[in-house]
Amino acid sequence: MQPALSRFAALASLALLCTCGSGMDASSGSPAPIELEGSRARTTLATAGSPDPGAVVAVTFNSTVGVVLDEIPVSQRTRVANQFLGQPSSFWLARAKKQIEHTYYRLIYRDFYYASGNGDTGTREMMPITQPELWNLSLGGVATRVTYQGHDAVVIDYSMTTTVLTKEDQPKIVEPHLGKVGGTWDEPFHLPLDPELVLQRTGLACIDESGYPPSTFDTENEAFLFDQECEVETPGQLSCHLTLPLPTESCMDSLVAHIGRVDTLMHFERLAWNAALANQVRVGAYTQPTADLQPVVEGLQDNRVAYRYIAPDSCAIQEGCVAGPGWRRVLQFTSTVKNTGGQPLVAGSVADGSPYRVHNVFEFSACHQHYHFSHYGSFNFGSLPGEKRAFCLESTNRFFNSETTPWAHPYGCDNQGIESGWGDDYIAGIECQWIDVTDASGGTQNLTFLSNPDRFLCEGAVVTDASGNQLWEPTSFVGENGLPVDRPVCTIPSAALSNNFASLQVALPATGGYTLKACPPGRTGPLRDCGWRETPVRTCTPGSTVTLTCKQRKDSDPLQAVRVCEASAVLGGTSCAFYDSLSNKVVEGNTTVSFTCPVARDATEPGGRYSLYLAPVVDGDPPATITCN
Repeated sequence: MQPALSRFAALASLALLCTCGSGMDASSGSPAPIELEGSRARTTLATAGSPDPGAVVAVTFNSTVGVVLDEIPVSQRTRVANQFLGQPSSFWLARAKKQIEHTYYRLIYRDFYYASGNGDTGTREMMPITQPELWNLSLGGVATRVTYQGHDAVVIDYSMTTTVLTKEDQPKIVEPHLGKVGGTWDEPFHLPLDPELVLQRTGLACIDESGYPPSTFDTENEAFLFDQECEVETPGQLSCHLTLPLPTESCMDSLVAHIGRVDTLMHFERLAWNAALANQVRVGAYTQPTADLQPVVEGLQDNRVAYRYIAPDSCAIQEGCVAGPGWRRVLQFTSTVKNTGGQPLVAGSVADGSPYRVHNVFEFSACHQHYHFSHYGSFNFGSLPGEKRAFCLESTNRFFNSETTPWAHPYGCDNQGIESGWGDDYIAGIECQWIDVTDASGGTQNLTFLSNPDRFLCEGAVVTDASGNQLWEPTSFVGENGLPVDRPVCTIPSAALSNNFASLQVALPATGGYTLKACPPGRTGPLRDCGWRETPVRTCTPGSTVTLTCKQRKDSDPLQAVRVCEASAVLGGTSCAFYDSLSNKVVEGNTTVSFTCPVARDATEPGGRYSLYLAPVVDGDPPATITCN
């Protein structure tokens, strides 16, 4: 069974992540733990009578990473190949890290891959490795140009080792084979040889959209949605895919056909407790005995400007995520919060009859057809507000690596919470995880994130009555159902609220989106979504076939690529990504570029407009003049 299907089918109509808005209230309070019947129990520090204070698991990963040259014109390939052959080790180590990022989805949602059991192996749980700063990477030789599964590529072998430090009983809970010292387990992976341009080359074949709002994926976040198990699906049997047209290749086949597939294993071995080793790899210290939320400023650093067309009947309109329908220019960003306290932060159950349902903290959205939690955080870019984001609070990122930090946890969309030492990522690209900057001029402003602004999450002690029943207090909030929202009473230490704010200066360009920005090292070729330059908007007859002949002014100029994007009657060019482009070609001699002229979207966007975007085929080459008539 596909992990996404089992994960979200079990939640009925609840989506993994959702959005909604709410008003502000100045009073304080937060929730108490709610245990779901039949949920996985929290683990303790160590098994009773155990002589060891924790457990140590060594992780080893050997793989091959590369740069695929297929889209580079043959006349330029040797030159480009030589450029990559001459790259320093730092370049290849960075590329290896990017490939390892593609293991994220399987490791975090690993329990769903094995949900049906495997006979004698028992139940398995999530299996995240450490944060990248604890990865020890080394190259296995020098880069070589080869033909890899039919692809022209420059490749290099590498290895990664790291050490997971956790509670003594956790390895057996995560993987039965690790229950004793000396136990081993190999987790299989099928990864892109080249970790760049995966979405451009394989489309949605490897993207798991299930549970996310429409159009969450983009070229910058695909690694965190990468699911090697995605198969060819039909409209009546979807587990990975939502966007039409559906992919016609499985992820496994698509990787081989378009980018090269690396079949490898991640090896886990339970080691004897070693205090000296534990001291070397231990990360994280509790800030207080109870739960303590902290925004992670590094999440805000993952930001980019994009153009989105917002339909008048979209949920983004109903929930106030943009100032109006039509083409909007939005500042997308990732928001991440971690629990640095010694206890899990529990938001509770969405089941019928749960206190959070009864008191309207979890409220049903008629638009999204699932439950919202509206008090996770608030965001601003300068004076521009972002609507509060409603989250499925789940633990998706293990920040601490220590003998007091669980390796697995019971928190997901049905029983929401953030485990101690863990965090929750809300990746840039998700609908409404943005601030509408359509009417903003360029300039540098502070992008800010205030977590738990209304104190519905208990970063302290839950207050109960004499019988132990959780107490609730009225607020001025009114839910989407029109009913008043009560807040759980919580005694929150001032120190727990003093670290709930993060801020980052962000430079907003006056026009254009992220595809006009300079490329990071190693991202080259005509499919890339960086390094493009915009030309004036052109007109055409909506729905007609437009045929252009493009050529370079001088044959001696470096080869250029041309991309065609739909343009807005209101905003002009939309600097689209490859996936949304109308055409994308390398200009060699007289090159024909054909596409369908954009049709009307609404009364303010009558269609009939497009823009050409130009870029050197090889990033780093100078721009050259292209004429298209």
